[in-house]
Amino acid sequence: MNTDKFSVDYFKEALTLHVEKNKDYVTFTHAMNSFYRSMVSTIIADNLNKNFELIRRLKNLDQAYNDVKEELSEKNSERPKA
Repeated sequence: MNTDKFSVDYFKEALTLHVEKNKDYVTFTHAMNSFYRSMVSTIIADNLNKNFELIRRLKNLDQAYNDVKEELSEKNSERPKA
Protein backbone atom coordinates (compact mmCIF):
# COMPACT_ATOMS: atom_id res chain seq x y z
CA MET A 1 0.00 0.00 0.00
CA ASN A 2 1.36 3.38 -1.01
CA THR A 3 0.85 5.81 1.87
CA ASP A 4 2.54 8.76 0.17
CA LYS A 5 0.49 11.89 0.44
CA PHE A 6 -1.81 12.27 -2.58
CA SER A 7 -1.30 8.67 -3.77
CA VAL A 8 -4.32 6.60 -4.85
CA ASP A 9 -4.12 4.60 -1.61
CA TYR A 10 -3.95 7.80 0.43
CA PHE A 11 -7.11 9.14 -1.22
CA LYS A 12 -8.91 5.77 -0.97
CA GLU A 13 -8.26 5.65 2.76
CA ALA A 14 -9.36 9.26 3.22
CA LEU A 15 -12.52 8.75 1.13
CA THR A 16 -13.46 5.59 3.01
CA LEU A 17 -12.89 7.30 6.37
CA HIS A 18 -14.96 10.32 5.30
CA VAL A 19 -17.84 8.09 4.19
CA GLU A 20 -17.67 6.09 7.42
CA LYS A 21 -17.72 9.24 9.59
CA ASN A 22 -20.75 10.61 7.74
CA LYS A 23 -22.77 7.42 7.19
CA ASP A 24 -25.40 8.41 9.77
CA TYR A 25 -26.01 11.77 8.09
CA VAL A 26 -25.77 11.36 4.32
CA THR A 27 -25.61 8.65 1.66
CA PHE A 28 -22.19 7.31 0.75
CA THR A 29 -22.49 8.96 -2.68
CA HIS A 30 -23.16 12.36 -1.14
CA ALA A 31 -20.26 11.93 1.30
CA MET A 32 -17.91 10.89 -1.51
CA ASN A 33 -18.99 13.76 -3.73
CA SER A 34 -18.53 16.35 -0.97
CA PHE A 35 -15.03 14.99 -0.20
CA TYR A 36 -14.15 14.91 -3.91
CA ARG A 37 -15.31 18.49 -4.54
CA SER A 38 -13.47 19.71 -1.48
CA MET A 39 -10.23 18.00 -2.49
CA VAL A 40 -10.39 19.22 -6.08
CA SER A 41 -10.89 22.79 -4.89
CA THR A 42 -8.00 22.46 -2.44
CA ILE A 43 -5.66 20.91 -4.99
CA ILE A 44 -6.44 23.53 -7.62
CA ALA A 45 -6.05 26.38 -5.12
CA ASP A 46 -2.65 25.04 -4.03
CA ASN A 47 0.15 27.16 -5.43
CA LEU A 48 1.93 24.35 -7.24
CA ASN A 49 4.90 25.22 -9.37
CA LYS A 50 4.63 22.11 -11.49
CA ASN A 51 1.58 21.28 -13.59
CA PHE A 52 2.60 17.62 -13.64
CA GLU A 53 2.17 17.40 -9.85
CA LEU A 54 -1.29 18.96 -10.08
CA ILE A 55 -2.33 16.46 -12.77
CA ARG A 56 -0.87 13.54 -10.79
CA ARG A 57 -2.83 14.50 -7.67
CA LEU A 58 -6.09 14.91 -9.58
CA LYS A 59 -5.61 11.59 -11.41
CA ASN A 60 -4.93 9.82 -8.12
CA LEU A 61 -8.00 11.40 -6.52
CA ASP A 62 -10.15 10.38 -9.49
CA GLN A 63 -8.82 6.81 -9.42
CA ALA A 64 -9.44 6.56 -5.67
CA TYR A 65 -12.96 7.98 -6.04
CA ASN A 66 -13.86 5.43 -8.71
CA ASP A 67 -12.34 2.53 -6.76
CA VAL A 68 -14.09 3.39 -3.49
CA LYS A 69 -17.39 4.11 -5.24
CA GLU A 70 -17.29 0.68 -6.89
CA GLU A 71 -16.37 -1.05 -3.61
CA LEU A 72 -19.11 0.73 -1.65
CA SER A 73 -21.70 0.18 -4.37
CA GLU A 74 -21.00 -3.55 -4.32
CA LYS A 75 -21.08 -3.60 -0.52
CA ASN A 76 -24.42 -1.76 -0.43
CA SER A 77 -25.96 -3.99 -3.11
CA GLU A 78 -25.07 -7.08 -1.06
CA ARG A 79 -26.81 -5.72 2.05
CA PRO A 80 -30.34 -7.12 2.46
CA LYS A 81 -33.12 -4.55 2.14
CA ALA A 82 -35.09 -3.86 5.33
